[in-house]
Amino acid sequence: MNKNTHPPRIRAADAAKGHAAEHTFRRWLDASVLPHLYVEQSPLTVPAPLRGQIKRPDYLVGIPGVGLVAFDVKAKTLYPEGLIFDLEEVRKMRVFARLFHLTVYFACLDPAGGSEGCWVRLNQLDSVPAVRRNGTMTLCIPLHETIPVSLQEDFYCAFVRAVALI
Repeated sequence: MNKNTHPPRIRAADAAKGHAAEHTFRRWLDASVLPHLYVEQSPLTVPAPLRGQIKRPDYLVGIPGVGLVAFDVKAKTLYPEGLIFDLEEVRKMRVFARLFHLTVYFACLDPAGGSEGCWVRLNQLDSVPAVRRNGTMTLCIPLHETIPVSLQEDFYCAFVRAVALI
């Protein structure tokens, strides 16, 4: 098995939480009436030379007056030190962002299905030091550095608040 073409196996329970988070995000986007696309995740949707080198976001969202923004949806557990991301996954998402010239956000939703979550702009992870956890290199961003969002709020309003310079 070539490690560049096959992603690591994800536990069934974790995959189910991820699918539930993506479904919740899709319902939120649908309610916003913003144009959006779900990005199909099969290996054949990536050109052979980029397989294993790039990670696709889950959604591409058209924001009026802004353009296209990418969102990778995660069911993320909040740890005392913050939200933890796999360094290799972040590296591959950086390749996507660079090649497609898109701003990427990780949309981190409550794995238990709550209405509160947070967004992390991909470039916020640029200055986070890598730490080995359970044999995997990771990045941890403190919760106070994330952008809080409520799924009760309109998606467009949450986005405008997320990009505000204050």
